[in-house]
Amino acid sequence: MNGGLELTGDEWTLANFTGAIHRGGVGLWAWSPTQRVAQLDSLCREFWGVSGAVVDIDVLFARVNAADRSAMVKEWAASERDPHPYSFDFRIGAGADARWISARGVGGDAGRVGEWVQAIFLDITDRKRAEEAERLLTAELAHRVSNMFTVARALTSIVARDATSAPLFAEDLSRRFGVLHEATVLATRAQQGESGNVSMGILAERILAPYRHGNNIEIDIDDAVVATQGKVNDYAMIFHELATNSAKYGALSGGGTLKVQGQMAADGMHVTWRERSAPSEVPKADGTGFGSRLLKQTIERSLGGRFERAIDGKGLRFAMVIPQT
Repeated sequence: MNGGLELTGDEWTLANFTGAIHRGGVGLWAWSPTQRVAQLDSLCREFWGVSGAVVDIDVLFARVNAADRSAMVKEWAASERDPHPYSFDFRIGAGADARWISARGVGGDAGRVGEWVQAIFLDITDRKRAEEAERLLTAELAHRVSNMFTVARALTSIVARDATSAPLFAEDLSRRFGVLHEATVLATRAQQGESGNVSMGILAERILAPYRHGNNIEIDIDDAVVATQGKVNDYAMIFHELATNSAKYGALSGGGTLKVQGQMAADGMHVTWRERSAPSEVPKADGTGFGSRLLKQTIERSLGGRFERAIDGKGLRFAMVIPQT
């Protein structure tokens, strides 16, 4: 059957067998129901963070994650009598450093050698973390899609109330969806980096880029000022509302100057928007329209911040403070 090949000196030994299963994340253990102690091989001792080969099982139970302990203790005890194969998972420790272990074996007399119930511990930490990451990603995607539909409905309703014609309605709505797209692209790229945040300076540059021609725009936002994950769309809408209003009535309508500044302080993020408008007969917005309502809702309700806006014959000053989260 083996083509004449004779295996000499290649038999399994206890040492190479143990080494092979340890490399696969499998440790050997046994426990005595009468003495209430467990025997652990070297890998199992590493799992539990103990040094002794024989350990009181209550010492081990105390190291199990509190959320898993009750169910794990019941499963462990059942292995003494239940003659069926078993597999139960639990965490040793808590937080990001917790180790996931799967206990597997056959209970009852079939799993006994003398007074010892024998089984294995399998390290499944990597698999559990991957499953958790997948669950979080799925939940986040569902949340983002739901939020986008909510924003789309709200924007459609808001634009429709102020639209004077179908072409103007389509143009305004398209422009606002374009802003959301820009924000989504920035957020997606940021998630591929380390922090998952988006620079407010980059966001402002992106929103104001269409207004650069013929206008004096200065953006001076510190690198520490960022839009956190899940809030990029909020900040994009704030900049868009300010830019749209300025293009209609203020500095961006032609010949004016705009300076956007941002820095971190003890009470949170500070962003100011200062306009100096060229002389014009165009009436200034009074700050009572839907744009103002949208700013109030976004800054105060969604971001938990505050803002103030002052308009006079020279231009506009807008300032918002968003607390650190």
